Amino acid sequence: MGREKRNIAVRFFGGAGNYTTVLEQLCTFVLTENPTETAVLEWCRSNTRATSDDGIRRRLTFLEGIGLLAIDPDRVRLTQRGMAWLSETDPAVLYERLSDTVRGFETMLKALLDGPKTDAELGTAIATAHSEVNWTDASGPAQHRGWLQSLGYVERSDGVNSLTNSGRELARRQTSTYPVLERGASYTQPDLEDAFDTSFGSYIKGINPRTNDEGELSYIIVKAREDGPYGDEIDGERFTYIGEGVPEKGDQQLTGANSALLEQSACSTIPVYFFYQPADSDTLRYEGLVDIVDTEYVARDDRMVYQFTMETLEIDPERFETVSESVSGEIEEDEPALTDDEDEFTEVQRRVRSSSFAKTVAAAYDARCAICGAARESPDGTTDIEAAHIYPKRENGRDTVRNGLALCRLHHWAFDSGWLAVADDYRILVADRPDLEGYEEFESLENESLTLPTNEEQRPHATFLAAHRERHGFESP
Repeated sequence: MGREKRNIAVRFFGGAGNYTTVLEQLCTFVLTENPTETAVLEWCRSNTRATSDDGIRRRLTFLEGIGLLAIDPDRVRLTQRGMAWLSETDPAVLYERLSDTVRGFETMLKALLDGPKTDAELGTAIATAHSEVNWTDASGPAQHRGWLQSLGYVERSDGVNSLTNSGRELARRQTSTYPVLERGASYTQPDLEDAFDTSFGSYIKGINPRTNDEGELSYIIVKAREDGPYGDEIDGERFTYIGEGVPEKGDQQLTGANSALLEQSACSTIPVYFFYQPADSDTLRYEGLVDIVDTEYVARDDRMVYQFTMETLEIDPERFETVSESVSGEIEEDEPALTDDEDEFTEVQRRVRSSSFAKTVAAAYDARCAICGAARESPDGTTDIEAAHIYPKRENGRDTVRNGLALCRLHHWAFDSGWLAVADDYRILVADRPDLEGYEEFESLENESLTLPTNEEQRPHATFLAAHRERHGFESP
């Protein structure tokens, strides 16, 4: 973010279309062997056609530049982003790193949306789009295209390059535009239909998931009415919103609208626009983008409803995914700070990162409780797994996976309330309060081991565990 982009991507080992296969093998070697730089050079000489140490170092430096590797003479390691890519070899993860640090990838995809092109034509498109840097390298287009081939976004035949289906989908997503709305301004339905280039039918519903031409969720419009039947409580920056389903029809069901908001509570990947309609008014007041920070299926007024906790955001929707960075950035240092630096992130970034924290922690523990190993689901399909901060969020505890535990609701409460703690060797500790109700339920957990992430770099850090024990009066084990 904010760092000057490179002009040229560096071709990797294996030939165009095969970069990622060799990269996966290299990253697996780095992860499993904790090698020195010398050992990595030797691996490249033995497993690729590379013969020049300078050429190998140039490629390794490029991987370090895009944030996959951290290189010191005595150790080469994967960064958090490198491990995120290796865990699923998701093309989107690697493409994000390439496009964030090297000019031209977005330009190349956009140019191919207009039809097939040669490398030379793609080079002309990049040079035109980035005239400020005098982009003239003749080999650059082929190197960019080689990465896009390897990621499955571009295919090549008889010297001509075309988008694959996934490449076309990515290109369209990158060129999509969102309307610019003024927070606090009132809009009629025709105004909003013009702004969003869509039709809402006879009226705008409470929850409006909108899809693109490919049928993928693009954005959501949420409306609250002052005289509505749901009893929404929308005062302040954080508020509750009741899902779709009128009281006369009993318990709310997992409709497409409710499902769309549930999905965003887990990942926060698309803009959610929030509007308020005063009583006896045909206009809607724009309250801004919101983040879905929590979801519950609760009893309310003698029926079950989906209750969404929302927070308003002040952010350009075009940059919505940009601030959803890796939750913890790089691998933690030996003694990580307990709290986020107040000046390090904006409030918007902090809120969006909180949503990313929940998703990352749940994925690290395979959506199972670290204490009991359970992965319960409610009848409506909601998973009973929550992301708990070890050092609490209310004390500005960090949104890093190493300050997190995936816990079921019971053990989340028990951990936060001080019934349970964790030793540095990941044994479960139980508060010595046999006089209190609940002790017998937790007593059997004493000295049991946590269920931990396979990736050691995602396991709880001793700094956070010690701080939690100290807060709740546990003696150092």
